[in-house]
Formats: sequence, structure tokens, C-alpha cells
Amino acid sequence: MPANEKKHFRSVGVNTRIRQTDKASSPVKLPKAKHKITVKVISPVKSESVSSSANTNSYDSISSIEEHLKVPSMGRRNSTEYLCEKKSRFYLGLPEHVYQVVKFIVEVEKIHHVDVLITLKKIRTDDVYARLADDFEMSVTYIHNIFTRSIPIIAGALQELIFWPSSIEIKKRLPIPFRVRYKNVVSIIDCLEIEIEKPSNPIYQAMTWSDYKKCNTLKFLISSTPDGMITFISGAFGGRASDKEIISQSNFLNELPNACAVMADRGFKQIDFMLAKKKLLFS
Repeated sequence: MPANEKKHFRSVGVNTRIRQTDKASSPVKLPKAKHKITVKVISPVKSESVSSSANTNSYDSISSIEEHLKVPSMGRRNSTEYLCEKKSRFYLGLPEHVYQVVKFIVEVEKIHHVDVLITLKKIRTDDVYARLADDFEMSVTYIHNIFTRSIPIIAGALQELIFWPSSIEIKKRLPIPFRVRYKNVVSIIDCLEIEIEKPSNPIYQAMTWSDYKKCNTLKFLISSTPDGMITFISGAFGGRASDKEIISQSNFLNELPNACAVMADRGFKQIDFMLAKKKLLFS
């Protein structure tokens, strides 16, 4: 045999054996089994006991689910109201310890508490009217009318909760990261833009157009304390208005106490001199 010629042999990967699993399908004749296989037959359980045990298991599973959800068996509307009260942060946007605001609105404005829940849930979850109608067992038109009617009422009631606390109260609740470098900050400002439908009037189209959002918007100036309390909300301005125009025309500077500091992002340009006139600092 020449030296360069290699021997022909099968690789290890193809040296396989035929798996004899089924006598009917295997072409190879299998030997007869030497040992007999014995099968122990267990008597079946009576149908009554099976059905009773199945019912017991189903009852146990249902009770465990009810205990896990902790929702009492009631109608859909009552269960929705129950969940709105127990999980007010998730459904209404109100922390559980502030749920009394709903009772405050009901007492002050003489409005039904269900109307308040529908309106706040719509604002929080942005749910469609059809699903809200199913949750509260009302018609879609009635839900729409409740929301449209309740918005200005709730806004008027909550507006009384927006006020400027004293500088001493703000410093008492100042977060720890602010106490070293930003101890004089009493206000954190930012502008909120809300998209609106395109107005039919060309003048209003130009006034509300926002180059930043690339759509027609309304802008609001919002101020809060360092610990998150809303202290000021301006009127609506067109999306074309600059931050400087909104600050000068919203009467915001007159609300600030003397010798305080205002914190804003870099988007607020050319407002340093406006704050300097009021002897205020800009952070």
C-alpha cells in the first residue's frame, strides 16, 4: 500500500446500533422475552368519591383565589368602587393616605362620589369610555357626560389646595440632598405641554404650534417645592410662547418670597436678569 494512501474506515459517529424499540415497526427479529411482565391492576375509585374530591379541590382553589385577591363577592360596580378605594394610587393616582381628598371634593362641591371616581380614573388610566361604562354599569353616553361635567368642578375644588407655604415650612421639609448646596431653593419650575387638536383658525394654529413637540400644544408653567408639593400653575399659553414670556406674563415672580432661589433646567434661557430684578437667585 502506498505511503500517501489512507485507509478507508468509518468514523465513530456513524458506527451506530439499531435501536430495537418496537417489534412491529423494526425489521430486525427480536428475541422472545425470557421474563414475564406482571401488571398489577388497581381497583378504580368510585365516581362519587372522585366527584366529591374534585368539587372540594375546586372550592378550595376558589376560596384561595378570593383570599389572595381580597375582594368581596359583589357586583361589578361595587367591586370597582372598592378597588378604587383600596388601590387609589393605581386607579385614581392618589396615595392611600390621601384618599380623603375624594371625600373633600364630595363635601365641598356637593357632587356624587361615583362621578369623582369616574373622572379621576379616566384621568389616571386614560381608559376608554366603553370600559368605564362596563366597570360602573352605566351607558357610554352617561359616562362621557359625567366626565365632561365633573372636570371643571373637580378642578375648582382642587385649586384651593394649591398655595405657597412659608419659607420656614419649606426648609423643614427640604430633602437631604438639597440641604447643603440648595438650601435656599423654594421652587422648581418646568413647563408642561399638552397636545391639542389643530385649530381651524390659522391665527390660532400659528399661536399654538410648538417647534419642540412638532404639533399644536398648550403650555403651562408649573412650580413645586423641593419635596414635590405643587405651589403654582399658570394659565394656558400657546405652544409658540417662550419660557421667558410665560414667566413674565404668568405673575409667577410676584408669588416668590424675597431672597430665595429658583431651580430650572437649561431650557429656561434669559431669565437670570428677570430674577435678579426681584433679588432672586437662579440655580
